[in-house]
Amino acid sequence: MGPTSGGQPPRRRSSIIVFVALLAIGLVMLVGRMLARPDVSVGELIVPVLGGAAMAAAIGFIVLRDRRDRAALPPSRRDSQDQGMPD
Repeated sequence: MGPTSGGQPPRRRSSIIVFVALLAIGLVMLVGRMLARPDVSVGELIVPVLGGAAMAAAIGFIVLRDRRDRAALPPSRRDSQDQGMPD
């Protein structure tokens, strides 16, 4: 019985969509807050938006790398609790 042949459907696709949506909403909120200030022009908005996009990309890269590393583990270790930094 495969992951799509019954039972629960895989949840990876929906979690990626939610993750990207939350990051996009955060960037929209940043732009909205900056535009609401009377002393900020649109030109001054470029650096914070680029910084926010870079941080969102870095977070996304870290999450995807962690998921890939966890998927590469054997099933016995995959579902175990994270032990923190290795010695």
